Amino acid sequence: MDAMAYGGQAVARCDGYVLFVKYAAPGDRIRARVTRTKKTYGEADLMEVIAPSAERAEPRCAIFGHCGGCSWQHLPIETQRAWKERIVRDSLRPLPGGDAIPLRPLIPSPDTWRYRNKTEFTFSRDASGLRAGFHTPGNWWRILDVENCHIIPEAKNTIRHAAVQEGIRQDLTAWDGRSHTGTLRQLVLRHCVANDTFLAMVLTGDRAMDFPAMADAIMAAEPRVAGVAWGLNDNVSDVARANEILATRGDDSFEEHLGELKFRVSLASFFQTNTRGAEKLYEATREALDLTGRERLLDAYCGTGTIGIYCATGVREIYGIELVQEAIWDARANAVRNGVENATFLAGDMRHTLPILMNSVEGSIDRLVVDPPRGGMDAKALDKLLALRAPIVAYVSCNPTTMSRDLAVAMEAGYRIEYVTPVDMFPQTYHVECVAKLVLG
Repeated sequence: MDAMAYGGQAVARCDGYVLFVKYAAPGDRIRARVTRTKKTYGEADLMEVIAPSAERAEPRCAIFGHCGGCSWQHLPIETQRAWKERIVRDSLRPLPGGDAIPLRPLIPSPDTWRYRNKTEFTFSRDASGLRAGFHTPGNWWRILDVENCHIIPEAKNTIRHAAVQEGIRQDLTAWDGRSHTGTLRQLVLRHCVANDTFLAMVLTGDRAMDFPAMADAIMAAEPRVAGVAWGLNDNVSDVARANEILATRGDDSFEEHLGELKFRVSLASFFQTNTRGAEKLYEATREALDLTGRERLLDAYCGTGTIGIYCATGVREIYGIELVQEAIWDARANAVRNGVENATFLAGDMRHTLPILMNSVEGSIDRLVVDPPRGGMDAKALDKLLALRAPIVAYVSCNPTTMSRDLAVAMEAGYRIEYVTPVDMFPQTYHVECVAKLVLG
C-alpha cells in the first residue's frame, strides 16, 4: 500500500492497475480479497495485515471496521492530517497551474475525540433483544449495536443505554423498515459545548410509548440532559425527522457559542457537527474575505446564518440566501440574538431568489461566501453567482473533488485562486473541509 485516497481507502498499484482497500494503511503488506474489478482499478476487502506499516495505530473502537463511521481510526492523527493535506493538493492538480496553487497548512481540530455534537441512533429488535446503534454499511436493515462510540461525548452512550433499557421495560417494539410498523425508531441527541448540556428526542412510528417514563429514565441516567422531546415519525423514509412533536420535558433548545457570538440550536436546527472546529473554519473564512467594514457580503447557501453573522462586524451589509425556510427563520433569530442589524436573510432557490435580491440591492456585491452541499454547486446557480463579479470569493467546501470542479468554472470566469486552506473538522475520518480564496482578475 502506498497512499490514501479521498473516500478513505488505501491505494495499492501493480503495473498501472490501482486497487483500493478499506482499513489498510500506507506501508502495509496485506492479504486482501478483490470484490470489484474495472478496467483501470479495483476494490478489495482487507483480510489480513501480514506486516503492519509504521503509519498504523491501534483503533480505540471495538467495532472499527464494521461500523464504517470512523474510516481512519487505524492511522495516527498526525498521519491523518498529512494525508488530508495531500488529498487536497491532489484535487487541485488538474486545475490550470494546479501544482503552483498555494496550499496553506491544515488547521487541526481542537478535539480529535468526542467532538460530534449531534448523533442519531436507530432502534432495532432481533433475537438478542432491543438495541440502538448505527446502520451497518452495505446492509441498511441491520443495526450495529454501539456500546461506546469514541467520537461522541461519553454521556451520549449513557443516554442511549437508558433509552434502550426503558424501551425494554415498556416492552416496546422497534420500527421495521420493511413493514413500516413499530414504535421506537430513532434517538436524536445534541450536545451544547458552551454549557455542557444535552437535548434528546425519541422518535417513534406510533403513539404507544409512555413518554413521561422515558423522559424520567433519560434524565435520571444523565443529569446534564436539559430537555427531552417525543416526536412522531411515521414517514416511509429513514430520515430522523418528526412530523409532529407529541410531548416535551424541559428545554427544547440551547444557546451555543462561537467566539463571542451566540446561536440558538434546537433538535431540528442545522449546526456544524464539530462546534470548536466550526470556530476555526469560520475564522479561516473571515480571513479569506479581507473585510474592511465597507463591503456588501452575500452568504450563498447561508443555512442558519452562522458564517454571515460571524462576519457581521466586518461588513456594511449582509445578505443570505437559503432554500430551507426553517433555516432562514433561525438565521433571522440568530441575527437578533447577536444584535446584528445589517443582515437580510431570504428563503428560496438560488437561481430564482438571487435576481430578486439583486434588483433590490443598491450597489454591487463586494464579497461572496459560497458553502454548497457535498455535491457541489448547481451549474446554473454557480454561473449566476460568478456573474456578480464580486472582487473576492470565499468558497467553503466539504468535498475536495467537487470543489476542484467548481473552482475550474470560477477560473474560466476570470478568478484566480490565491490560496486554499484545509480544515480538519472530522478527525478519525477521511473528510476534510477547505476554504479557497478566489480573487477576480
